[in-house]
Amino acid sequence: MITINVFDKNIIDQIKGLNLRFDFSICKEDKYLFYENGFLKLYNKNKELYIDFNSNDILNRINPQAKKCSVVQAVEGRNKSKLHILDTTAGLGRDFFTLAARGHKVTAIEKDPYIFLLLSDSIKRAKDIPTLELITKNITLIYDNSCDYISSTNEFFDCVYIDPMFPPRKKSAKVKLDMQSLHELLQNNENSNKSLFDNAYSSAKAKKIVVKRPINGSFLSDRKPTSQLKGKTNRFDIYCL
Repeated sequence: MITINVFDKNIIDQIKGLNLRFDFSICKEDKYLFYENGFLKLYNKNKELYIDFNSNDILNRINPQAKKCSVVQAVEGRNKSKLHILDTTAGLGRDFFTLAARGHKVTAIEKDPYIFLLLSDSIKRAKDIPTLELITKNITLIYDNSCDYISSTNEFFDCVYIDPMFPPRKKSAKVKLDMQSLHELLQNNENSNKSLFDNAYSSAKAKKIVVKRPINGSFLSDRKPTSQLKGKTNRFDIYCL
């Protein structure tokens, strides 16, 4: 069983309300979870990380009057109906929450226990906000390794979404602090990204796969996509299966 470091014993009961499959240890070094102003936060390498689906950033993304962001365009394509989407790399949750706000059913997988608990806490808080409650009903958050989940699930998805961790850009002042913290915590690698893609591609459990890549990055597993959606700094490779 995974052991989660926490700041003090008073928050263990609160965290257990989010998930019962973890053990907890009181530890104020390295990385640990703590509550502050109603938010579950992670302290890691002198940085604090938390997730808030009621932030201005998220609210702007899900505003019905706003232009559809790139991930929505890539996943939806020309489709007009509601989709069943598997987000294999939940991360900070921005993409799956944006897709859920569009009315799609999203199963989001997160393999890091700390990020999973931050996401769980943020979803729990969003359920108490009338304008966000309906969105949370479209989200199923699962703590698992995505390769294992894809291999074991009997679900069939309209789209599998993969957002691998890009190598940090040099002199990247524009990179948000929360993304820097996520990079440091997850330390993903290209081999695991390829394994995830290969598993999703060969599983025959989706109509298409959408992969987010750096604008000049190579194709995952050197497999050429069916089509692409390009932005200034990244692109979405779309594989129709």
